[in-house]
Amino acid sequence: MMALFHLITLFFLSAVVHTLAENIISIDCGTTGSYVDSNNVTWVGDKGFVTTGEPMKIPDMVTKPTNTLRYFPTGQTNCYTNIQVTKDQKTLVRTKFYYENYDGKFAPPSFDVVYDGKHRDSVEITESLLNDGETLYFSEVIFAPANETISVCLLRTSPSDNPFISSIEVYSLDAGMYADLGPNEGFILRERDAYGAKETISYPLDPYGRIWLPLGAETSLTLTDLSTSAPSIDITGVSNKPPEIVMSKALSGDGLILSDLALPLTGPPVYLALYFSEPQSLSRTQRRSFNVFLDNTQVGSRPIVPVFGKATQVVLRDVVATSASQIVFQSTSDSDLPPIINGLELYSISDSSRDSGGGGGGGGKDDSGGGTKNNGGDKKKNKLPLILGVTFASAFAILASTFGAIFLKKRKNAKPQSNTIPTTSAGHGIGTRMSPLFGQQFASDTNDSHVVQDETHSHE
Repeated sequence: MMALFHLITLFFLSAVVHTLAENIISIDCGTTGSYVDSNNVTWVGDKGFVTTGEPMKIPDMVTKPTNTLRYFPTGQTNCYTNIQVTKDQKTLVRTKFYYENYDGKFAPPSFDVVYDGKHRDSVEITESLLNDGETLYFSEVIFAPANETISVCLLRTSPSDNPFISSIEVYSLDAGMYADLGPNEGFILRERDAYGAKETISYPLDPYGRIWLPLGAETSLTLTDLSTSAPSIDITGVSNKPPEIVMSKALSGDGLILSDLALPLTGPPVYLALYFSEPQSLSRTQRRSFNVFLDNTQVGSRPIVPVFGKATQVVLRDVVATSASQIVFQSTSDSDLPPIINGLELYSISDSSRDSGGGGGGGGKDDSGGGTKNNGGDKKKNKLPLILGVTFASAFAILASTFGAIFLKKRKNAKPQSNTIPTTSAGHGIGTRMSPLFGQQFASDTNDSHVVQDETHSHE
């Protein structure tokens, strides 16, 4: 659904090569030079990747990389190019957008971001959030690049809105991960949750750069947060490799329903991955067994029986889902313990071989004029983890297109709060929208029976 290469100094080149040797490249947009952050990630400036746009420093903001950005006052399409990757290797690319009224207009823009000319997402920053803390949006896609470099392009969708970008991050994934991803497809992130967790989980606790939002049972009388008593959790049988820390917590409850999914009313085909691990060492008389349904479609071909100290993964793809969809957990007749869930990933599927309007491929085109605004979808609130040293998701608008951008919110308050409203229809559910837990931090920022182990189910 994106910048011409400049000649750069040998020092800059060496910084980029060093970063790529770690299978990670992180670009701090609107700045020069390089630095290493608290997680030992090397960030480089963007002048070797883009030739258009204007750099800008955010007043009164010192936290890198959110203290700078690059905005594009001219051109229909502006691109970052020559971002080095490994050809045909699955790759996660994340773009972040921190507005904070940098232009003094109190008018946050809407625009599209296109990854490698193929996979298109929409960024819609909500004006109502300007007076509600510092807000950082991000968009993320997983795909297998067809070449050794990729582009990230920003597309103007309204003549009055100037696209901008704060950072670009690239992580290489292992070959077996997301095995159902086709060569022309991209998985565009809608939500990624760690149930029962208290802190947002990210790199380096997840070495693949994924951000896991903590969701718990704080406001529910019928759901319970669980922690594993296993000394360790074996994830070797799970191809997507969720972090062990995600599998160490769980959410449990009779009649568990996950609702308010981060999707538009007109739903795309989705990829859904659910992760389970039994947190308790069960006696011979105890059994936990349940089926999972996305609306009327069963996830997996048989009941889930989580294993103590071991991870289980079940995948469903090619089912159309919307914001009205629900993930329903139903205990089997022989189960005497309620269902659980440890982790969830939900993506919309972008297929460049069938989708039109990907746009933005090639090299840093700077056409004059602006396009018409894309109103192809319905707005709804979504949630995402805090990025600026805080943990948890804040409610946000899911964008005016089928592919919504993701945002995070930072608060200065020290008292935890939550506005999760459990659904009451069809059992005891939990909405996926949540306001942030204030005064928290990333977990990675702290000082430092029949069992389906890895099952994929495709619904045609």
